[in-house]
Amino acid sequence: MAEKITLLTKRKSIQLAFDYCMDHKIPFAVSPRGISPDEFEIDLTISEIKQAVALGMFAKDAKFEVFGLGEMAKLKTPTNGSKKAEVKLNGNAVDLVNAEPSANALLNF
Repeated sequence: MAEKITLLTKRKSIQLAFDYCMDHKIPFAVSPRGISPDEFEIDLTISEIKQAVALGMFAKDAKFEVFGLGEMAKLKTPTNGSKKAEVKLNGNAVDLVNAEPSANALLNF
């Protein structure tokens, strides 16, 4: 399964992307971006997970903007069922309401 990925780059760093694609034998196509004459879009075709991971590390180090990852780019936020603890003052002691028992024991003075 091949995935299309687009890198957005400036003219000064386009050679770095070319060298990476040539070294890793990744098929690519380059097109100028209509918004700015100094920006280019590099369309890459990734076929393996190892290529995708290596490309992601390269893009992060080289500070390229990456587009076109589809469902892979969406971050999954963990849903925690825990509620925030409420603090209740009782004289010199602090009680936590709706908290884990171990956390409550740590905050009693």
